Amino acid sequence: MPWIREFSKSITNFFKGQMIGAMQPIDFYHFFPLWYDMWITRVATVIKKLKLDAKHFSDIKDILPPPSNFRTILKKMIVAYRGNPTCADDYKLVANFFARMLKESCPKDPFALKSNPVYSPPEVNKIIAKIQWTKANPQCARKIGQLITASGSLVHGLYNDVVTDFGWDVYGPYKVRYQNQSYTLLMRHFLHLRPTELWSKKNLPSVKEIEIFALYKEINWEINFFGCHTVSTGQSPVNAMKKCAVYANKKPLNQTKISLMIDEFSVKATKIYQKIKKMNFEQLKLLVMRQECYQLKDLFDKAGVGWQPTAEMISKIKNKPLLTGLFPQKKLIKDVEEFKKIFGIKQFAKEVLNEKI
Repeated sequence: MPWIREFSKSITNFFKGQMIGAMQPIDFYHFFPLWYDMWITRVATVIKKLKLDAKHFSDIKDILPPPSNFRTILKKMIVAYRGNPTCADDYKLVANFFARMLKESCPKDPFALKSNPVYSPPEVNKIIAKIQWTKANPQCARKIGQLITASGSLVHGLYNDVVTDFGWDVYGPYKVRYQNQSYTLLMRHFLHLRPTELWSKKNLPSVKEIEIFALYKEINWEINFFGCHTVSTGQSPVNAMKKCAVYANKKPLNQTKISLMIDEFSVKATKIYQKIKKMNFEQLKLLVMRQECYQLKDLFDKAGVGWQPTAEMISKIKNKPLLTGLFPQKKLIKDVEEFKKIFGIKQFAKEVLNEKI
C-alpha cells in the first residue's frame, strides 16, 4: 500500500515556511535515534502477536490512539531511522500498519492535508442528534476558548511536545445540517488526561476526557497534519460559533462547571510544569521515553506485553548526551523536496519501504 508520497506532501504542507526548532523538554530529533529502533522492534512484536495485519481499524479502534498520534509516530520513525538506520524490516511492518490504520480511519484525508475526518457522514449525523446543544453567543464562545486553552496547557504539561497529539486531537471539519440549517462542525477531543502511570494522582485533573462540539457559520476551518493545529478563515471563531456543547467523561457541562474545569486545569498544568522544571537531564530523558512508550499502552496491554521501557532501552540513554548535527536547527523549510531530504524521507522510502520518491 503506497503512502509515503501522500504523507510527504501533507507534512511538508505543515512545516513549509517554518523553522526547524528543538522540541521541549528535550530535542527529540536528536534523542530518539539513540533508542527508537528497540521500541519499534517491540511494537512490531505486538503487531505480530495480536495478528493486527489481519484486522481492520474498526475492529481494534478501542485500543488505538487518535489518528493524529499515528501521523506523529510516523514522523518520529522517519527521523529516528535517519539517525540510526537499523531494523528496517521492523520499521516497515510498523510504518505500514500505522499508515493503513490512517487510511481506514480517515479514508478521505488520511494524512490530514486539510482535514481530520475520523467519522463517516452517518456517524456524524448520529453524533449531532445525540448532543445536548446550547445556543452560542460571544460570551459562551470565549468561555469555550478559555477551556480549549486550559485543556491544551494541561496536555502540554502531561505529555510535553513529545506526545501532545495523544492527549489532544480535533476531528473535522464537517459540513452538516442541523434543524434545516447548514453549519460547519468541529469536534475537539482532549483525552487520556489522567495518566496515573506517568504522574501522581494529586497532580492530575478529576476527569479523563473533555469533548467540545461546536457548530459554526461563515467560517472555514482546515486541519494541517496534527489535529490540534487548526486554521480558520472568515469571521472570528467567537462570532462564527452558533451552537456548542461540552462533555466531561461523556456527561454534559453547564457554564458554571466549565468555569470550574478551566480553573482546575490551569492549576494542575502549573503544578506539572513546576515539577518538570525541577527535573535534571537524566530525569527528563526518562520522562520523554516513558511518555513515548505510554501512547501505545492499550495495545501492549492487549498483547500481554509490558509497555514500560525495557532495561536495555534505558541503558541506551543513561548518561548519554543527545546526538548532534542530524537536523539543522533554525532551518527554514521551503518545499517538499527539501523536506524529504532533510528529514530522511527519501532514505526511509528507499531503505525501509523499497520505494523511490
